[in-house]
Amino acid sequence: MIRPTILLALVLRLLFPASVAQAQPITDGFPFYMPPADSATRAFLPHFPVHEIGDADFVSAVGHQFYRHGEPIRFWGANMVADGAFPMPSQTNMIVPRMRKMGLNLVRFHHIDNPWSTYSLVKGASTRQLDPTLLDRMEYLIFKLKKEGIHVNMNLHVSRTFTEADGVAGADSIVDFGKGVTLFDPYLIQLQKEYAQQLLGHVNPYTGRALAQDPVLAMVEIANENSLYYLWRNGSLQGFPRGGKLIARHVSMLDNLWTQWLGERYASTEALAIAWGSDAQGEGADVIVDGGFEASVGGRWQLEQHGGAVASVAQDLAMPYEGTKAARVTVTTVGTEDWRVQFKQIGMSVQKDTTYTVRFALRAEHERSIPVGIQLNVDPWTVYSSYAAAAGATWRTFEFTFTAPATVVGDLRLSFTAGAETGSLWLDAVSVRRAGRAGLDEGETLEAGTVRRLPYSDVLKYSTARLHDTTEFLVDLQNRYYDEMAAFLKNDLGVQVPITGTNWNFGIVDLAVQSRMDYVDNHSYWDHPSFPNEPWSSTDWTISNTPMVRATDGGTISRLMAGIAPADKPYTISEYNHAFPNRYQAEGVLALGAYASFQDVDGIMFFDYNGSTDWTTDRIASYFSIHRNPAMMSLMPSVAYAYRNGLIREAYMSYVAEYSRDDVLGYPALGGNAWEGPWMFPRQLALEHRIVTGSYDAPESNVGSFPAAPTPPFESSTGEIRWDTDGLLSVNSWAFAGVTGFLQDYIGAELAGYAVLESANGFGTLTWVNLDGEPPVYSGRSLFTLSSTAQNTGMGWDGTTTVHNNWGSPPTLMQPLRVELLLPFFVTSGKAESAEAPLLHALDATGEITRT
Repeated sequence: MIRPTILLALVLRLLFPASVAQAQPITDGFPFYMPPADSATRAFLPHFPVHEIGDADFVSAVGHQFYRHGEPIRFWGANMVADGAFPMPSQTNMIVPRMRKMGLNLVRFHHIDNPWSTYSLVKGASTRQLDPTLLDRMEYLIFKLKKEGIHVNMNLHVSRTFTEADGVAGADSIVDFGKGVTLFDPYLIQLQKEYAQQLLGHVNPYTGRALAQDPVLAMVEIANENSLYYLWRNGSLQGFPRGGKLIARHVSMLDNLWTQWLGERYASTEALAIAWGSDAQGEGADVIVDGGFEASVGGRWQLEQHGGAVASVAQDLAMPYEGTKAARVTVTTVGTEDWRVQFKQIGMSVQKDTTYTVRFALRAEHERSIPVGIQLNVDPWTVYSSYAAAAGATWRTFEFTFTAPATVVGDLRLSFTAGAETGSLWLDAVSVRRAGRAGLDEGETLEAGTVRRLPYSDVLKYSTARLHDTTEFLVDLQNRYYDEMAAFLKNDLGVQVPITGTNWNFGIVDLAVQSRMDYVDNHSYWDHPSFPNEPWSSTDWTISNTPMVRATDGGTISRLMAGIAPADKPYTISEYNHAFPNRYQAEGVLALGAYASFQDVDGIMFFDYNGSTDWTTDRIASYFSIHRNPAMMSLMPSVAYAYRNGLIREAYMSYVAEYSRDDVLGYPALGGNAWEGPWMFPRQLALEHRIVTGSYDAPESNVGSFPAAPTPPFESSTGEIRWDTDGLLSVNSWAFAGVTGFLQDYIGAELAGYAVLESANGFGTLTWVNLDGEPPVYSGRSLFTLSSTAQNTGMGWDGTTTVHNNWGSPPTLMQPLRVELLLPFFVTSGKAESAEAPLLHALDATGEITRT
C-alpha cells in the first residue's frame, strides 16, 4: 500500500468556525448562527436516529451502569431550567428534534419550583398547588422528548421557597430555599411528598401515563445541592444570633433531635461520659517561639513581601496586649494579591492525628478581616487549616483548632495575611499548643437535655468520640430523610427508575450517605462567576478567564473523577460548564467527554441548555445557557457521538478506595476547604487511572497504598488521552481524535496517529470523528469540527474579568482561527498518481454541504 500525503488546510468556516481572542473584545469576528429549528439529517454529521421510548425502555441500575432494554446506556444531556422548562408547544416542536440531532438523549428539569422567574410550577402566595397551564406545557415537552427518544431526569426540591400560606411558621426567615431544614423538619418533608405526588403522580394527557410509571423517566433526584454536613461545617446550623442561618424553631428542633439521638444510644450521663472520655489531660508545650515578641520580630518570625508589595514589621511598645511588646506590621504598598504580604512563623513541627489550638490577639487601625493559615512551608504548600480573624481598633482574642493530617518536622508555618490594604495591624500572645480535649463539659447531662450540639468551630476542642458522634448524628439524620423519601417515591408513587439523594458532596461524609442511593451524582464548574458583594448581582461579578488546560491539579476533571464514583453503582454529573464569557470554554466539551468516557461515567448533563423563554435570538444571554452558544454547541455532535458509542475506551482496571467507619466519622478533624476536601490520595491519579470507591465501612483504609501523584504531562492508562498542562489536551482513539488548547504551541503534534498539525494561530478545539465505523484516516466519511471563542457583538469588557451588565447584542461572533493539518490518504492501486484526492467539504451551520 502506498501512502502519499497531501496538505489540507482546515480553515475557518469549513464547518463550525471558531476563534480565540487573547484580548477582549473580538474585533474581527463573524456571525455563525446555528438554527434553533434544525433537525435535518446530514451525511457528514453523526446520526442520532429517532427512537420513541416504549414500555421496554425503562432505565435501571445494574452494577455500576445504567441499562435500558437489556443493554448499557450512557446519557449525554443538558438542563432545562426555570423558564426554559416551559416552552410554548410551537417552540417545543422545534426545540426537541434539534436537541436529538445535537446528540442529547437526556433532559434534566431544574428550578421548575423557583420563586423568581416568569414561569414556575409553584409561584404564588402558596406553593402547594401546581400551575395547571405550566404543568401542561411541561408535560407536552415531556411527550415530545419521549417521541424523540430523549429521557427525563426529574428534580424534586430545588429552589422552592416555602410561604406562610403553606402553613410554614416563620417562612419569611427561612433562607436558601430551606437547605438543611428540608432534611429534618417533618412538615417540610410532608410538603415535599405532596409536591412529588402532584408532579410524578399526575397523568400526562399527551402520554396517558403518570411520569412515575412512564419509561421516559430515567432517574429522580430528591434534593438539589443539600447537605447537613456541609452546612454544619460552614456554621449555618446555628441560629442567626450566633452567625448561623436557622430560625429559632429549627434550632430547637435540631437540638431536640440531637438530645433524642443521644438518649437512644446512651442509657445515662454516666455512660455518655465514659464513652466520650477525653483525649488528653491539659495542653501541650507551645509550638510557637516568642509568640509575645518580647525578644524580637525576627528569627523564626519572618515578613514575606513580593508581587510589588511594600511592608515592614517592628516591635511596638505603645499598647501591647500582654507583656511589654507586640508586633506591628505596616503595609505601605499593596501587591498584586493580598497574600503578597504575610507575617509568619516558620519551622513549626506537629504530629499526625494530633489536635492543636491556635490562639492570638490582634488589632488593626479599623475593622478588617485578616486571613490566618496553617500550612506547609515547602512544596506542595498544603493548607492544614484556615481562619478569618475580624480585627478592630481594640485588642481581640481569637482561637481555632486543627488536626494535623501528617507528622511534619520543621516545615510548617503559621501565617497572618496583611496585604489586602495599606495600614497597620498589631499581633500579640500567639501560641500553638496540643489541645487538651474533654468529653463532656461541666453541667452537661443527658437527663436535663443540656449536652450541647457543637458547632464545627468548637468540635475539635473535644474528644474523638464526641466528634464521631456529632458526625454520625448528621449522617443518620440525612440517611433517615433519604430513606423516607425514596420509600415514598417507590412504594407510594410507584417510581421504577433509579433515585439519588443530592449532589453536594463535601468529602467522604456526604459520599457515604449518597452511596446508599441507587446512583451517585455530582456537580462542578470551571470559572464559575464569583460575586464579591451581592449574590448573583447582574453588575458586580467576575470570572478569572483562565484556561483549565493549564491547571496542573487537573481542574474540574480531577475533582469530579477522583473516587467520587462508587464501584458498584452508576455515577452521573448532572451539572457541568465552563462559564461564558470565559474565552477558553470550548475546551470543556472535549475534556469532560474524554475523561467521562475513560472513567466510565454514566451520564453528563451540561448546565444549562436554556433558562429563558427566548429560543431564537442570536445572542448568548447568560453564563451557562449553551443552546445559542456556537463555541459549545458546535462540538456537541462529535463528542456526544464518541461518548455515547464508546469510541474513547474506558480504563482497563480501577483503583478501588476503601474507607473505614472511623475515617468517615473522623473526617471533619482533617480540616481543609470543605468544597475541595482533604483527600488522602492525590487527585491527579484520576487523570491516569480510574478511581472509584468500594466501601465506607471497611476494616481499614487502603488509600495510603495508592501511587504518588503523577506529574504532567498526564497520560491515561489506555494511552488515548494526554494532558500537557503547558497548554494541550489530546485524545487519540481508534475512531475519534481531538485536541484542545494553545494549538500554535504544538506544531508537529499528531492527530489520530496520522495527521500532523502544520500550523495554527490560537487557542481552540478540533475534533475528528469517523462516521463509517473505521479509524478516521480510513473512513469514507469523517467530520472535522473546529471551535473556540464566541462573544456577542459589542460586549463591554472591563479588563478581562467582567462585562458587568454589558452583554452586547446580536449577532454572536466568533473570531477566526486557522489550523493546517497534513493528512495522509491511502490508495490500493499501487500507483500514487492514480489516486483521487479526498474531498473536503465545507458545511454550513446545519451540516449541509456548501462547497467542496
